[in-house]
Amino acid sequence: MKKWYAIQTYAGSELKVKEELEKRVRDLGLEKRFEGFRVNGEESYFLAPIEEVITSKSRRGRAAEYRIPYDYELSAESNQRINRGDLLAVKPERTLEYDAKIVNMETLQRVIIELTNRNEEVYNIPEEKRIRRDIRVGEKVPANVPLTADRDPKFFTKVKGKVVDRSRIRRIVLERSDGEQLVEEVPERYLVKLKERMKLKKGDLIEKEDRMDSKASGMVKIKEYKDKRVITVQRIEKRRLFPGYVFGKMEISEEIQDLVSDLKARFVGDPPLPLPEEDMKVVKRKAGFLETSTPRRSGPVIEVDFEVGEVVEIVEGPFADFTGEIVEIDKEKEEVTVMVKIFGRETPVKLGFEGIEKL
Repeated sequence: MKKWYAIQTYAGSELKVKEELEKRVRDLGLEKRFEGFRVNGEESYFLAPIEEVITSKSRRGRAAEYRIPYDYELSAESNQRINRGDLLAVKPERTLEYDAKIVNMETLQRVIIELTNRNEEVYNIPEEKRIRRDIRVGEKVPANVPLTADRDPKFFTKVKGKVVDRSRIRRIVLERSDGEQLVEEVPERYLVKLKERMKLKKGDLIEKEDRMDSKASGMVKIKEYKDKRVITVQRIEKRRLFPGYVFGKMEISEEIQDLVSDLKARFVGDPPLPLPEEDMKVVKRKAGFLETSTPRRSGPVIEVDFEVGEVVEIVEGPFADFTGEIVEIDKEKEEVTVMVKIFGRETPVKLGFEGIEKL
């Protein structure tokens, strides 16, 4: 007769032990000694219930956020799960729309600074000028700061913000057959081989395709702004609901004891612990095998590192640098309401979780 047993292991190695046990059962042909069930569409003989969690900490980090200009086509959508290496967006190759001759080509250094409202300021700096070393992607810069080492007044920051791009572009002056001159700006890393006085025909390639892949696995969130879209890949953490235990319904025997006792994975070494059906109801409910009065979430649980009553700093939007008290948290919309004092009066401001930071 099959009964439920708990196999003790070290916290953190539950999934490894479960995987090893599944393999052994199949390799030894012991399937009939165990009760099988389906987990995430796959046949399984053991349970190690987990809960998927996204915390506000999961939103942080440069590797998880991607700036997508509007000339890119999105290949992902909000609330989609993706894996590392999956395509997020692609900029199609670009061809010339007219016959022309290249009159002039100039290399420029481009610095893009993102303001607190997520709009952008673009600075195209001549190649011969040296950009200051501290002007790096991800660095915050105050207003009225020189971008070049020679402190050229033409290249001072207008407002404070964060450097989101530092690259090289090629400015190409083209002359059509009717004498009209047009300018094309192409990122240097996507430019095809061109030179001055070269004649180009309509349909000739001037810019190669660019593909933007995800550097992380997780849940996609997309927000649109004036100058771009921002894709955030939120890392999904797997949290063990019963740390240190793997569960299985089986016919216990010496053969099964041997199956468990010499696991290569981290294992406590105690014999399987029999469990009454009442105790297993809790496990099965957590694993989603039993219905509850509360509908089960289809996606990861959203956990917030902030709480109502906490005073935080606003880091995005028109109220950036203001501090205020959180008066409401909406986990479903991933928003908070912060009470900000303006002109002596308190005003509620709605912000995304990424728009505030702890003091």
